[in-house]
Amino acid sequence: MPDVRFNAIKNRLYITLQDWDQADMPAYVQKIESACKTLASGFTCLIVLQKKGLIRQKDKDLLFSTMDFISAYGAGKVAYVRKTNDNSSLSRLSPFNFQAFTPVEHALNIKEAEDILNGKTPEIRSSKTFQSKEAWTNF
Repeated sequence: MPDVRFNAIKNRLYITLQDWDQADMPAYVQKIESACKTLASGFTCLIVLQKKGLIRQKDKDLLFSTMDFISAYGAGKVAYVRKTNDNSSLSRLSPFNFQAFTPVEHALNIKEAEDILNGKTPEIRSSKTFQSKEAWTNF
């Protein structure tokens, strides 16, 4: 099941997407909703996609829906990491396009993502906001 945590001091939501099944979704949505209501508008979010092997369409859909959901709750910025098991060539998804109304930064690891959200790392890669779900085809 996806893991959802938050840090009220940092005003940050932490989501780890991993293997899941449809029965996990009501609890997952409830956890995100509860965390978002606790955080102030403009909160930051660190999303880690922790997958072995290929990313399935349902994983892409979950990530898309999660981004849409937290955007609606007022997320100000998101840093995204794809964590793989010792295969750094798969760490970064390129291009990583999806519909999001919140700026998304790609990071190679969790530390880099935290630094981006804390404003410690210059944002070299551009934040892009896409307006169509069809852009997911290049995921």
